[in-house]
Amino acid sequence: MLRKSLFPVLLLGAPLLFGACSDEPSALIIDRKSFDFGEWEVGTSSAEQLFTVRNASPHDVESVSVSIEDSDSFVISSSTCEKYLAAGMECEVRVKFAPPLGGMASARLRVAGASSANQTELQGTAFAWVDVTSVPPGARVAAGDDSFTCIQPCRHAVRKAELTLYAGPEGFPTWSKACAEAPRGGCLLRLDGSKSVALDAWSPLYQWEVRRSSPPLTVASLGNGQIVVHDTLGMTSLDSTGKERWSLPFTSTAELAVTYDGFISLLHYDGTVTQYDSDGRVRWMYRPPEPSSARYARRQLVADVLGNTYVLLAQGSRDTTMVLKLLVLSREGVEKWSVVINEGQINYPLGLGVMGDGRYVYVGGTAYRRDVTSQDLVFVKSFVRKLTPAGVALWTKEDIQGDVAFTLSGEMVSVISNPSPPGGFVASWKDAEGNVLWDAQTSSSRGPGVVDTYVLPSDASLAARLLCGGHETLPGTDTYGRGWFADMGDRSKLAPGPITYIDSPNGNGAWVSSLAYTDLGRHVVVGGGFGSRANLAEGFIRLYDPRTLTMER
Repeated sequence: MLRKSLFPVLLLGAPLLFGACSDEPSALIIDRKSFDFGEWEVGTSSAEQLFTVRNASPHDVESVSVSIEDSDSFVISSSTCEKYLAAGMECEVRVKFAPPLGGMASARLRVAGASSANQTELQGTAFAWVDVTSVPPGARVAAGDDSFTCIQPCRHAVRKAELTLYAGPEGFPTWSKACAEAPRGGCLLRLDGSKSVALDAWSPLYQWEVRRSSPPLTVASLGNGQIVVHDTLGMTSLDSTGKERWSLPFTSTAELAVTYDGFISLLHYDGTVTQYDSDGRVRWMYRPPEPSSARYARRQLVADVLGNTYVLLAQGSRDTTMVLKLLVLSREGVEKWSVVINEGQINYPLGLGVMGDGRYVYVGGTAYRRDVTSQDLVFVKSFVRKLTPAGVALWTKEDIQGDVAFTLSGEMVSVISNPSPPGGFVASWKDAEGNVLWDAQTSSSRGPGVVDTYVLPSDASLAARLLCGGHETLPGTDTYGRGWFADMGDRSKLAPGPITYIDSPNGNGAWVSSLAYTDLGRHVVVGGGFGSRANLAEGFIRLYDPRTLTMER
């Protein structure tokens, strides 16, 4: 044991100042208050650093010891501080920095055994190399801490215990080598040594985009990957890559529906219905015997699997009386039957649905009366009526909230949006007899935003799910933020899934105006606009990967 005397010479006859009877406490002192070992690669170790412990008191210390607390990155490689240390003597401790993980490390070299003992603050930085060995063309790999981005193979030193890599632009990556799964499709690395990763493949959120001068009013699938788009300028068919197949200009249309064999029924504001084949050629045209006020209606055109087209018209005047007229057209455009629905002085349609096989028809509406004195409209009731294929009413139920959409099994969904930031909505799902399956609302503090549109699958082979889209409103303003869409659950419960956000390329806001499932693979076609409804910049149509609705990002 090494001992070095602090008192090599005692003057003869001098009094003994530190005898056993002194009341001074024993003290152990380390010669450095702190030490930084610098930067070292994980898996290596630094050179030894010498620390001297001195018994700076007049008393012997019977049991001295040294230890490192709060970190496994520092190691005592040797020590002569073994129990006894006489007054005025020293012992030595040698310490190495040997980090098992990347990042900043700190610890305390602590000496014990006396009533007053010292400690030294230790610190060091460890790094590990991260090698990104492959990046597909058009993609990039970015560190989650923003420390680096690679558009080709790269190598970076990382000074953290863990790091998550993300592929960009936003999409669906395929990682290999050292990656562990992480949220949002990330690659999680535990940096206990140098790591090698590969981004083997990457696919974007949406497969193509088409810009338009106006946002779509309706998007629908024609089958075989083809899509039909209806906007204020007319009707356009796109193929599976977004390339235009044909286009028909007109400006007086209200609604569009696609039959199960790919024919397109188009409702005009005057109540005329024109049906086209999948190549845009007219099959037939129907003109109602009475004029229509259909421009005030929503969700007023649907089709069943037999090819029949169901039309809900508002007839009359909002200034006097207005009734709803439901009529059914055969696949040849011949009227099969019709019925008038009148629940008040002024009737507005809320929705129209038909069971896939045409077995039952559902009509939603709102009735008002006009106040004799003020001439204001006074709410009477909201209702849903179930009818047979011949138009006979089976039941009418009231207290319907908002517009109503119907599944192909006759279940009905209504959504009422909250326009105040952060948005969100109240929704209700009822069975085919009008019984409530659930009433729920999204979290008032989470949004995801204002609901501008919602849709249910139009294919009977797809399970009914609620797909919503809309826009964010920036806090304290009416300014549009990002557009968004998401799967919001099924008949069992409201269950918001991953939110897909849409940013404007010009930073001027965005919104989603129309949605549709395109095929059994659940690709989603999304139509919307950049800017705002009051200040439109342009419209867009995008075909999104089916994983968009289920994968956290």
